[in-house]
Amino acid sequence: MTEDVILRPVRHEELPLVLAVENACFADPWPPEVFEAELRHSWSRCVVAIDGTTDRPFGHVVYWLVADEVHLLNLAVHPDARGRRHGRALLGHVLDEARAGGARFLTVEVRASNHVARQLYTTSGFKQVGLRPRYYASDGEDAVIMLCDMGPERDGDPRT
Repeated sequence: MTEDVILRPVRHEELPLVLAVENACFADPWPPEVFEAELRHSWSRCVVAIDGTTDRPFGHVVYWLVADEVHLLNLAVHPDARGRRHGRALLGHVLDEARAGGARFLTVEVRASNHVARQLYTTSGFKQVGLRPRYYASDGEDAVIMLCDMGPERDGDPRT
């Protein structure tokens, strides 16, 4: 990510712009009510990636901080902004927050067919630990459960 990118908490008034990114990224996007609920939960973090030159959101990440676990719920980068390591930077933000909060592990469910996301998670230190058959209601696709062990035996920064 360049200096022209700002990561910060999502503001309620910019939800329509965040939803536009969500809708551009996913065939089965989160509805507004889900984002609104996440903004209300004390354990939920909603972070937006803003293009500093246009002041427009191009990506976001939503994750939960619960006890010693971080659960990644949603990571999106607009198709027009892909290929510039923005997804890796958003995931890096979550990993940094997990470390700062003393998390022992970070989990995510990802579509079995989403090879780009699975590769991002794998190269960032995640391992496949399970499968949720027919997890996605829209089409019955399986979800791959991935886990990143944040324990002391981890070395190096997976984002490099």
